[in-house]
Amino acid sequence: MKMTDMINALIVDDEQPARDSLQYMITNYCPGIRVAAQAKSAAEAREILKTTQIEALFLDISMPNENGFALLESIDNSKYLFVFVTAHDQYVLRALRASAVDYLQKPIDVVELQNAVEKLIQFKQYKSASGVVSDNYRQTLDSLVSNAHEKKGVHRLCLPGMQGFTILDVEDILYLDADSNYTIFHLKNLKKIVVSKSIKEYEDVLDPDTFFRVHKSSIINLKYLKEFSKVDGYYAVMEDNSSIAVSRRRLPDFLKALDEYNKK
Repeated sequence: MKMTDMINALIVDDEQPARDSLQYMITNYCPGIRVAAQAKSAAEAREILKTTQIEALFLDISMPNENGFALLESIDNSKYLFVFVTAHDQYVLRALRASAVDYLQKPIDVVELQNAVEKLIQFKQYKSASGVVSDNYRQTLDSLVSNAHEKKGVHRLCLPGMQGFTILDVEDILYLDADSNYTIFHLKNLKKIVVSKSIKEYEDVLDPDTFFRVHKSSIINLKYLKEFSKVDGYYAVMEDNSSIAVSRRRLPDFLKALDEYNKK
């Protein structure tokens, strides 16, 4: 690979050992990308971006003074690709999972790093060829920042597809169905979106006070529950008249969740 074809990356992390370790792994295990610079803070990163040709940032979320999200909001993020790095912060992880961006958890695994770099290389090609993908990616980053401020559950999802992402307000979801390792989103406008992720991933990021898993293969939005039926089993009848089976095991928790929701 020519040097001109390589992705120039900036590592942003307030801990020097973490920066050096990540640079070592990229240099030795990730052809196609090179570390052009390191920054120990958001302020230093902004200065480097002014003077150095950078295409991708490995951005630590948890930094003192200004965190990674603050840096993201303070620059023209449409110019760059991002891999976010985080420790085990449940709110940050939930936002990252909902936003369909690449992220790494500390301590960083080499194979996961290689997968993230491969996606960067592929996305660079998409980004060069399609303005739509670029605009979609920026919406993904905006959604990430917005979700990061939510404590109970995200309010926007970025659903990955063949040509980019679909940005979805969770308010528009009637219910979700599992189909093997796929999830089918049923929307209030009666459209469907199929995503190649398990339903468990979305259960973990949606507000549990509003979205309830009534069955191993179904999550419903309590806002759009029209009635509860006990005819020939237990069913949640949604506003589109779909009947979603409620498992006997989950029934007591479902009735409790419904009671709590109606008290709000």
